[in-house]
Amino acid sequence: MNDELRARAFDSRLARQAMIAADVIQAVFDHVGECWEALSMEEIFNTREIILTGCGDSYCAAVATQPLFEKMTRVKVRAMPCIEVSRCMAKSRFGYRPDTPLVIGISVTGTVSRVEEAIKRAAMNGANTLAVTDDPDSPVARSAAHTVCLGLPKGLDYSPGANSYNGSLVALMALALRMGRVKNNISEEELFAMRDAIPAYAAACQAKMKEYREKAFQVALRWKDLRAVDFIGDYGDYATAFFGSAKVLETYGGYTTYDDSEDWCHINFFIQDPRTVGRVVIANQQSPSFGRIRETIRAISLLESPCMVVTDADPSRFPPECTVFTFPKPEYFWLAPLMEHFAFDMVAGGIEMLLEIPQFRSDLADFHQENTEDEVRIRSSKIEMV
Repeated sequence: MNDELRARAFDSRLARQAMIAADVIQAVFDHVGECWEALSMEEIFNTREIILTGCGDSYCAAVATQPLFEKMTRVKVRAMPCIEVSRCMAKSRFGYRPDTPLVIGISVTGTVSRVEEAIKRAAMNGANTLAVTDDPDSPVARSAAHTVCLGLPKGLDYSPGANSYNGSLVALMALALRMGRVKNNISEEELFAMRDAIPAYAAACQAKMKEYREKAFQVALRWKDLRAVDFIGDYGDYATAFFGSAKVLETYGGYTTYDDSEDWCHINFFIQDPRTVGRVVIANQQSPSFGRIRETIRAISLLESPCMVVTDADPSRFPPECTVFTFPKPEYFWLAPLMEHFAFDMVAGGIEMLLEIPQFRSDLADFHQENTEDEVRIRSSKIEMV
């Protein structure tokens, strides 16, 4: 490997994003104070169900923050794929009174047709709506009754989405904490302790990013020729698994799967040639399924699959053949998805550089004709009210 390629792989776009993640999180954290005014106290008290929705990374943000919304609001909370909210969910479920659902649509750009459609359909059928976006003048924002704007720092490279994803997470976390305080489910002291823990956790993780980057580069060297990467995570950690799988596709177009620990043991365990499949497991001690996750990792060891574990636990709790990325233990369990995704983000970015495959297959012009008559993939997909 020549020195230039090695340097590029070690310092991929995603590695550079990891090095400044805490600064971006702090900037968004400072900006989203406006979420205190996003919903009135009456609206918060009247909310008896919350639907979090988005596409791609934004759906991951919904899954990652569902546990916090459940803890803070003590109402029914669902993270739903956008196509279900916009096309498939029964209209009657949007508009019952007085327990009006709150539909939160997440789109960093604010230009994703399906998110706009979901918000419009929810509003048309009686739900309260809120957009989480970086563009307050976007179609998604204009469709919603309320908006929380991320305030991502300008002039930075956000592709393929690691730090913009973090922006969505911070805004959603701040909103959930606000709702918890209004409903008196947490005290004012607890509120500020939880809010301050967000940038503090990011800073603690960033202090270890150089160590993680070196380890990620070594994994990238060993894994670049594997035929697939398989991700495993439960509950909020499922979002980190899903997000890692997305980065495989977006960076170098590799084959990837993702699942929770129980279904993995029932299904993905049987993938042929397991020694050619890398397994990435999110295994945090505060997860109720930590014991099941450790059983899953033992099954992976029996298969002799290359295994990478992302955790806040001591490496000694996992088989010695696993490559373990140990993150600082967060003060609150719901913080883990904020930074742990960077462990594999940097692996994916390194493989992209080592294989010399441009992200989002930008070398294939026919893939990138968005907003033309023939391309209706994301932003120009027709909005339909069904």
